[in-house]
Amino acid sequence: MEKIGLLIDSTSLTREDIQKTSFLKVASLKVRIDEKEFNEIDISYEQMNQHLKTAKKLLTSQPSPGEFLDLYKSFWSEGYTHILVITLSEKLSGTFQSALIAKSMLDFPLEIRVYAPQTASFGVALGIPKIIQSIEQGLSFDTLMDRVHKLYEHPTVMFTLSNLMHLFRGGRLNLVSAFLGTVLRIKPIVEMIHGKLELTRKERTNIACFEYFTAKIDEYVKNYQHVYVDFIDLNHPEWATRFQDYMKEKHPQVECHFTHQITPVFSVHLGDQGFGIAVLSEN
Repeated sequence: MEKIGLLIDSTSLTREDIQKTSFLKVASLKVRIDEKEFNEIDISYEQMNQHLKTAKKLLTSQPSPGEFLDLYKSFWSEGYTHILVITLSEKLSGTFQSALIAKSMLDFPLEIRVYAPQTASFGVALGIPKIIQSIEQGLSFDTLMDRVHKLYEHPTVMFTLSNLMHLFRGGRLNLVSAFLGTVLRIKPIVEMIHGKLELTRKERTNIACFEYFTAKIDEYVKNYQHVYVDFIDLNHPEWATRFQDYMKEKHPQVECHFTHQITPVFSVHLGDQGFGIAVLSEN
């Protein structure tokens, strides 16, 4: 009989409803703050916001293969027969590769599938409750994997930021674009394209960004039977309220979640000011 466990990386811990699942474990990425390294799960949101203001150097890194192997051994010792590992996009981090290397080091018959959808952070987290529900319903491992691939087949993550310099420091944007965008108060729209963060649009107002996000949701609703949306606001609660009103009026059938923070690793690269959406769909 199959006993299925779920392993995610810490950048997807953006919502409380997935954190108390008995069959879920977490591989923590690392944040280096000046000369000290921390597991990101050990840094609170409030602490990270303070570090963004005061730290001279902020770096991030993936879990080692040895850390994944220890988690696999823990699942094995608890009687699990199958493990689904879901990480952020492999084009953003070496986390996926670490999980694969650890899998190759196994000396016990634990069935492991390592999957990195072309999304990250709250975009991955959006699908995790559906996966947890499927495991609780007793789906076979093969059927579970079919649903996972369909759920993340056409993901969307897009957001706007108040300060582009964090993207520059993290190597995601060149200095000229970051400087001009910040100084001229241009509202950039960053999207995940094929698993990578790309600056795709430049708007003059937050309203224009908001309209672009809602137009994307309108498109999903036209094409898919089931649409799941997460609206994230980083210190911009007024836009979450506006989004809630929009969805109640236009798409009350769509399942919505509201996220108010990202984990420390993504705070390093994105900062603490902005808002955006993640969307997943199924037919």
